[in-house]
Amino acid sequence: MKKVILFIAILILVSAPSHANVTTITYWHYLGGDNARIHEEMVAEFNAQHPQIQVEVLYTGNQFGTRDKLLAAVAGNVPPDVALVDQFWPPLMVATGALLPLGHFVNPEEYLQDFSQVSRDTVTVRGEAWTVPFSLSNQILLYNKDKFREVGLDPEQPPTSWDELVEYAHALTRDLDGDGRTDEWGLNFTTRANLGSMYAFITFLWQAGGELYSEDYTEAVFHSQAAIETAQFWIDLAHKHKVLSLSPPAEGFETGRIAMQYSSTSSIAATKDRVDFDLGVAAIPSYKHTVTGVGGSSLAIFKTTPAKEKAAWQFVEWMSNEENNLKWSIATGYIPLRLSVRDSHAYQQYLQREPYMQVVLDQFEYSRARPNTVSYADISRILGVAAEEALYGNVNPEPIFRNAVQEANLYIQELDSN
Repeated sequence: MKKVILFIAILILVSAPSHANVTTITYWHYLGGDNARIHEEMVAEFNAQHPQIQVEVLYTGNQFGTRDKLLAAVAGNVPPDVALVDQFWPPLMVATGALLPLGHFVNPEEYLQDFSQVSRDTVTVRGEAWTVPFSLSNQILLYNKDKFREVGLDPEQPPTSWDELVEYAHALTRDLDGDGRTDEWGLNFTTRANLGSMYAFITFLWQAGGELYSEDYTEAVFHSQAAIETAQFWIDLAHKHKVLSLSPPAEGFETGRIAMQYSSTSSIAATKDRVDFDLGVAAIPSYKHTVTGVGGSSLAIFKTTPAKEKAAWQFVEWMSNEENNLKWSIATGYIPLRLSVRDSHAYQQYLQREPYMQVVLDQFEYSRARPNTVSYADISRILGVAAEEALYGNVNPEPIFRNAVQEANLYIQELDSN
């Protein structure tokens, strides 16, 4: 028996990888909830399949916190080997000089051939691809079909225009007990700048025909008539029509107190599991133009050592391959990044099981990425604060936006001079 035990011990030692030959890399991400669990299960699977590379995962908080931590780590010359970065971070990261471009590992044009155009747009800075697309979503209108039926609206005919949105929201905003206070709201979307209201506002702006920047990105132009019209529409929804609450109830849509909710397509699957009513999914109502904004993330590799960079690329390539893009898309509701995945038999079967995702794919034709320029993060913050000030103050947005554009242009000039 002693000989058998000794033989097994020797066999294990011989067959196990030498710890000295294992390359360990660090990976930062900001995902939460079910998506974080699914994501980290994928990382664990990679580790199991690649014993010579081990990925240490670190959750770094929400997007805003993670971005600041990344910039601080880069400034201190201690970046992670890989990080999940939000859609509009690549220009910031490229400006630090800490990123490795995709061309360091592969021919970008050939590698990205299977990826959708809008996903390629999100990872391209000044004509060069820097990160690898990982997830992509666009904006969607979720609605409560049961509430539609209660007020006499056709649950299979959601609003398709701004005017219809107001009309439907009026019908769905109700004082149920007659005490003069609203119990159920017709509409909700994020209105606070620090919570990401610009994701919605910029889409409304594009629908109205407005832009954030001039064509050459040398100045901000969100003081246009289209921008003022967009801000006034938000103000009217809250103060004139009184269908949008500026202090909405927590989980109001999930609990049936909000009938229509602007949301990310990535939240559909989770919302579907949490509600006990008949859930509707529709394209967001349009105005002068049909546009939906996109969100999502990509995988960035930082300059470290040749061994770690090589291991980081193997990890990134594996996480974004066809098999995992299919798995991730089906598990979360994110849009498949790869055209081959979208056309695959497995994904077509998924669409038959979950027909609402076809609405998401149809709307994807009108999706648009936010500007991939280094000033975007701060310019959108300036606009977000201006829109919030006009909305919550119920005041004329024109002078607020005019001042905000002046502040934004000073910032752009300062960047250009450095």
